[in-house]
Amino acid sequence: MLYICTSEKATSLNNVARDIYRVALKLNIPSRVKSGMIQFYDLDRERDQALYVMCADPLLTTGWFLAVRDCHKFGRKAIMYATVEGRLKRMYVKDWMREVNIVAVSNYVREKLVEAGLNVIGVVHHGIDILEVIKARGMMKLGLEYYSKYGLSPDRHVIMLTVSNPQPRKGLAWLDKIAGEVEGRDASIKFLVITEEKGLRYFGNHRNLIVSTDFGRLPREMILSIIANAHVMVVPSLAEGFHLPTLEAMALGTPVVHGQLPPIMEFSTGWVVPATEILFFDQHLGLPSGIEFEQHLYDVKEFADVLMHVVDLYRCKREEIVDYRRRSWERALEYSIYNKYPKLIRYLVDAPESIQINVEPYDFNSLPQVPPPTIPPGNVERKEFEDLGVVIPHG
Repeated sequence: MLYICTSEKATSLNNVARDIYRVALKLNIPSRVKSGMIQFYDLDRERDQALYVMCADPLLTTGWFLAVRDCHKFGRKAIMYATVEGRLKRMYVKDWMREVNIVAVSNYVREKLVEAGLNVIGVVHHGIDILEVIKARGMMKLGLEYYSKYGLSPDRHVIMLTVSNPQPRKGLAWLDKIAGEVEGRDASIKFLVITEEKGLRYFGNHRNLIVSTDFGRLPREMILSIIANAHVMVVPSLAEGFHLPTLEAMALGTPVVHGQLPPIMEFSTGWVVPATEILFFDQHLGLPSGIEFEQHLYDVKEFADVLMHVVDLYRCKREEIVDYRRRSWERALEYSIYNKYPKLIRYLVDAPESIQINVEPYDFNSLPQVPPPTIPPGNVERKEFEDLGVVIPHG
């Protein structure tokens, strides 16, 4: 039995764990997704293996490191499939942690873990389930109904979507400033942010911004349909270890705009806002962390300029959006879970290097309509969000 262990509190890690499970089943490997850790004494030495999908924070996830180490110590097969969003604090990296075999989710993550002296045995990037993407394209009505609930329609609005938890490194405070920059330029552009209730505190009063607290509550096919119906996927993050929503948007043909973050740059075909400064931040939701988050700062006005440029392409040079969709689909195929996760499973179980699946390309020319620009109303009074120890953009 292959046990795929992760935390039920992390939506992205849960999605990754379930994708690995789906691939294992196609490989005819008996598997099970488990919320939480499995200990070495619950594994049969000959028949069981454990794959721990977790952030490599030497302070907050010490127990996960210990579970994998104990598996090694007592002769069980186990690896940690790890992400990290900055450099590890060496004061928390214990000598015994170096006994853990780690597969990194990106070259960036490998670099940060090796710098801390941890044992990285390989890199396997996250993947996208191409079959789920195809299914989501056939369920576009779901996303349209979700937008309608908030008074939005791709026919009447240019929809800019962000799907994010409220961790400070996700840049929601910066997105508030970006929305403010766009607000005065084109009233047809609307931002929809899907986050948790804690994320509400980052935002002021904007006529062009709607915040939903459905993050982590929607079925995955619904999220994919929502992404597929957006005009632009906005990624305001300052620090990431990979960023799966960028890959999902690429596979669905939705243009992505993001900052110059090294792990995203490894696979993205999207529009990039250059980093102006790198700043390290060492808290997780206001609490101590074993990671110094490597935040790549950008100019919010320049980010807004890039968003407006993509909207102009929709209106004036749609062939460039079509070309983007084609290139993104080809790139997403390379990052199919059926190409990526067999390589991960092979660290524990004999398996083929990939699984062949038959897919047909969709119509890259079937772009959503974009309304003409609308003169925005006058300025509105804005309330300031409280300072949570996050990095606040200038201006």
